[in-house]
Parts: sequence; C-alpha cells; structure tokens
Amino acid sequence: MNENIFKQEITKFLDSITNKQDENTSGMTMGQGYFFWYSEIYLANAVEIIIEDSKLGKLFSWKNLQEKIVKLTGEGKAKNEADTQIIEDILGLINKKPEEFLCIIPFHGIKLESPYTIGNVTLYPASQKKSVLKSKVNDKLYDELIDTVTDKQNFATVNIQAVIPSGAIEVAILEVKSTLNILKFLMNEPNVLYQIGVGKQNKTMFDKEFIAVNQNSGITQHPFQYMPRPAELSNLQPFGKSYVKRIGDIQLKIYSSQSTVPLEKGLVNATNLIASGLDSEDPTIQIIQLMSAIEALVEQKTFVQGITDQVCERAALLLGKDSTSRRRIFDRLTTLYGKRSNLSHGNTAVITHYDVIYLWQIAQNLCFYFHMHFDDFIDSNKHEKAKLKDYLLNLRFEGK
Repeated sequence: MNENIFKQEITKFLDSITNKQDENTSGMTMGQGYFFWYSEIYLANAVEIIIEDSKLGKLFSWKNLQEKIVKLTGEGKAKNEADTQIIEDILGLINKKPEEFLCIIPFHGIKLESPYTIGNVTLYPASQKKSVLKSKVNDKLYDELIDTVTDKQNFATVNIQAVIPSGAIEVAILEVKSTLNILKFLMNEPNVLYQIGVGKQNKTMFDKEFIAVNQNSGITQHPFQYMPRPAELSNLQPFGKSYVKRIGDIQLKIYSSQSTVPLEKGLVNATNLIASGLDSEDPTIQIIQLMSAIEALVEQKTFVQGITDQVCERAALLLGKDSTSRRRIFDRLTTLYGKRSNLSHGNTAVITHYDVIYLWQIAQNLCFYFHMHFDDFIDSNKHEKAKLKDYLLNLRFEGK
C-alpha cells in the first residue's frame, strides 16, 4: 500500500465531514459525543486502496473496515483530536498485527463419510461437528458454537489470518469455493451436474451461517447475502416496467424465430450477463460477466480500433457528462479491462468489491441508456451499429 496516497484519500474524507447534510455528504453516523455527515465516496476511495492491496486486502472486510474508520473518526472527534491524530489511529488499525481465525463454512452437494483435506481446506461430514469443535476451540466457545453449526449440514474449516473477523470470513468463503470448484470440475459432466456450493438455505433474515472463531475475540457470524424473502414485482417503477416489456418483447421475438437486430440482441445478452454476474458471488466470475455485458452493447467488430480502447471509450462517451467525467470513466474501465484480460490469459488479478460495483453500475446504466434511446440506435444486421458509430463520432469530434 502507498501510505501517502492513502493519507491523501483519508484527508479528503475527513475534510468532507460536516454537521449537516449537503450535496456532497450521503453518510451519517452518531455515537457518544459525536454526530456528523460525511462523503461515502471519499470513504470508499480510501478503503479501496487497502482492499486492492494484495496482502492487506485479505486481512479486512471492505464493509467493516469502512465502519471501523467511521467509528475511529467519531471517537477522535469526540476527544477533539486533530485530523493528523485520527489518521494515525486509522493507520494503527490497518497496520495491526493479524490474528488467526478458525473459519467454519457450511457447504452442500457432496456426500462425505470422513474428513477430506484439499490444500488449506478440510471438508467434514455433519456427524463430526462435535468432535471437530471439541478439538479446535476452548470449552466456552464450544458451548456457544454447538447450537450454531447444524448437525445436518456438512462443513469446511480453514484457518485464516485477519485483522477484522468478517474479513477472515470473506477470505474463507473464497477459499472453500475454490476448493469446491476443483470437485465440480472433476465430478460434473454436461448432462450430469451436481449442485455443489457453500452455505445453506436461509429461513429468516436473521439466519447467519459463516463463522470465524478466535480464542481471544470470540465468535463472529456473517449473514448470507441472499434475501430470505421474495422480491416484490409491485415495487417496480414505471421505468422498470417499460424495461421489462422491452426485453420481454425481444425474447419473444427470439423464441418465435423472428428476425432481431444487433441492438436487440445486445440488450438481451447484456441483461442476462449482468443477472448471471450478480448471482455468481465470485468476483472473478462477476468481472468477466459484467465486462462481457458492456462489450455486448458497445463493441463493434467492423470498427477499426483496438477492442480495449473501443469498449472503454464508447462507454465513457455515452455515460460521461463532460470531458473530465469521460476521462475518469475511460481510465477506470481501462484498468478493469486489464484485470479481466489478466484472468482470461492465465495471469492473476486482485478483484475487489469496488471493481464489481463499478462495472455493475456502468453495465446497468448502459442498458438503461440504450433502452431510453432505443429508436435512435435501432439498426440492421446488414449495417451493424452504424447509427451508434456515427453518434459516437459526433460525441468524440464535436464534443456534444
């Protein structure tokens, strides 16, 4: 981590603090002796530097790190500390020596009779819950855990170094998923698929299934991300309903073998890719799916330009409001496209929550943009995205 850059971003966050909400402050916090509004964007920019670091990122949860920084700031303000001291307090948390957590991650889809170790992950049958917990935690923690991990659910254990317990859980989930992916690869066939994955079905919004145990700090439980209740169609706004109708009509045309044009196919493909990416939970899969959605909308094989520049520039031209915002979008997308390319070509890349959120916003906003301007960009299979090309050329050279 570049400490100077982090200090600069944290300073912007501290400078954004005010006692009342304005157009730049969207977050609010209160505690003993403090109450203030702050910029969630500046906070996220600072935390992203930590999460993107190849070593530090594995020690923290992005959400809890944001909460910790806000709390440390509030406590510092309550004691009338200078911003320089608050920054040192925050750096103290970030540079804190990590602790070891035993993480317990339930999984499904594999029948086990005995423990099975793959790398740093050990898979256990549900019947061994008591014996495993007895051997790995002290008596007090055992009494708290015994009713938490269900006897009917197989589970995996993995030891993780972390500063924040929820950060340990996030890393543990990814480690267990990677382990299960090995088994999926070996055991699944195109016509015989086993439903293998982490977690269990939630019954209430208070269900918690992922656990990190530390002998000193105790037990931390982490909720599953899926909502335990159905989504309500009645909550769809008029714009959402019109988008549903648009995509539904196109899907009907595809199903009934009617002719469709590139814009229609691109919208359907992008919608499916975004939905699939959000549902995958794996950030490496998500970034590939979301970037593919953007490509489905703006890439043009007949346009003579490098694919990276073409995709990133077109998205920036369409969604940016001025030259500054367009350059910002272009630079960020180029960086993310590089990460996607690394994954596609056998290299490694650190994919963060912020990467996924940013790409999701770009991909979704592009879908909405083409939906709103559908008649302006409707094209033919013979002249693929010709109107889009002309429109983008005008934006580029005439600055509209």
